[in-house]
Amino acid sequence: MASRATMDKRRGRRHGSPVSRDVVLRAAKSQFARQGYEKTTLRAIADEAHVDPSMVLYLFGSKAELFRESMKLVLDPQVFTDQLTTDDGDLGFRIVRAYLGIWEQPDTAASMVSMLQSATSNSDAHEAFREFLQSYVMAAVTDALGGADEARLRAMLAATSLVGTAMLRYVMRVPPLSTLTVDEVVTLVGPSVQRYLSAPASEIGLPPSSAH
Repeated sequence: MASRATMDKRRGRRHGSPVSRDVVLRAAKSQFARQGYEKTTLRAIADEAHVDPSMVLYLFGSKAELFRESMKLVLDPQVFTDQLTTDDGDLGFRIVRAYLGIWEQPDTAASMVSMLQSATSNSDAHEAFREFLQSYVMAAVTDALGGADEARLRAMLAATSLVGTAMLRYVMRVPPLSTLTVDEVVTLVGPSVQRYLSAPASEIGLPPSSAH
């Protein structure tokens, strides 16, 4: 009969080592960035995290939930909410620069590309990404803007500029947007984000119901 130590080794986990959610999340982030959602398996994540695959399911329930949770290691809403404390006319520019900064970092760029590609090609990843944006990123930004329906719509409109820019520049790599410098993109996109976040509701054309 195999010893306990041998059995633990086969399971890929050192005897006595607690299973860390953070370790599993980091492994998931790495796998999703390299393989995309569809090709990533729970077993591959478990192997990289040195845990039993059943423990991954126990901790997160499904691959979609693990995908959603791992996104929190990549896209922190604090990056945006920190910029919302002061509206000095440069708000849109600061938001765009902070967002592009995430895409420009080698350790997060691959994850960001994988997130968008997976969300547009797989229904489970799409739902996970949508829930992540609504309950994590948009919720935080909306609260920072005041928490009303109008704030939620403003945050969503700003997101259309940010996500669209990222899709064309970093995922599809369509020139000339993909060849511009970060400063040039900030200069071009910043005013639109600024307008969505801070211009009078009537100027943007927000529906009256969004103000309640």
